[in-house]
Amino acid sequence: MHKYFFFFLVVLNLYSQNESPFENLSFIKIISDQNNDIYKKELDELKSENEASEIVTIKKEISVASKFRDLKNVILLLNRQIEIEGESSDLLYQLGGTYGILASKKKNFSSIIYLNEMLKSFSKALELEPNHIPTLEAYVDALYSVPKILGGDKKKAMKLAERLYKLSKIDGLLSMAMIYFKNENNEMFNNFINDFFEELSYVSICEIENLKNFFSQKSNNFPIKISQITSFFGKEVDSGLCALNFYINNSNFKNNLYSLEWIYFLKSKLMFLNGNQDESMKLIKLSLDINPDFELSKTFLRKNF
Repeated sequence: MHKYFFFFLVVLNLYSQNESPFENLSFIKIISDQNNDIYKKELDELKSENEASEIVTIKKEISVASKFRDLKNVILLLNRQIEIEGESSDLLYQLGGTYGILASKKKNFSSIIYLNEMLKSFSKALELEPNHIPTLEAYVDALYSVPKILGGDKKKAMKLAERLYKLSKIDGLLSMAMIYFKNENNEMFNNFINDFFEELSYVSICEIENLKNFFSQKSNNFPIKISQITSFFGKEVDSGLCALNFYINNSNFKNNLYSLEWIYFLKSKLMFLNGNQDESMKLIKLSLDINPDFELSKTFLRKNF
């Protein structure tokens, strides 16, 4: 499993299909109970492999549990991995991200517990490695999105975003844009989002020979963030397509937590913006085949075809 598999944009009200440039957790789909038998069978098969070491088995179980969205089990397994290997920024980042996803899916008191554990995990990760870019991305989003009474800290989020900018300009610009978007400061938001697109153009993602190397020090859903932003604003569409194709073709895509209907909606929109209407139509139909009630795809189909 990719070491930066888990995800980070933490917003408390993500229960509707709302297209926004800085929202993606609402498109993480929890698999229905009808897959429980398949899930149990895959876990039993793993546990029957007596020759594997405990740590190897744990990593495989995390992969399977992630595929079936058993995030509570992922947390248990990650904690056991930390017991064996010791704390690391990567593992604490994964742990915090998993807590964040659970928090976004709950509407009751347990969401507060998950939020607290998420913030603690991110804080520990940065204590171990202050310049850990995926944790900085995640912690900035979390600190700015979570209410102050629950541990949010907008001033700290801004300082961390400034640190992130010094380490990775493209990540920092996107985090700063997110902050001003949520702060409803349109002037500053426009400044940073325009600077982000300039940096994205300069980076020239489609011309990078080894995209795996480029994305290796970023969160695994950073390509999704790029495709989401480019499709929403209709800018640097080629970069968005290259990023999304990299995400889809990655070996870890089988453990993708996002709903496939949303992934194909993003690609359909990018294809449409790129002038390939035939491929866009195929993808939007594929999205609706998976989920006929997916509002974003229904609206896109109605408006454009």
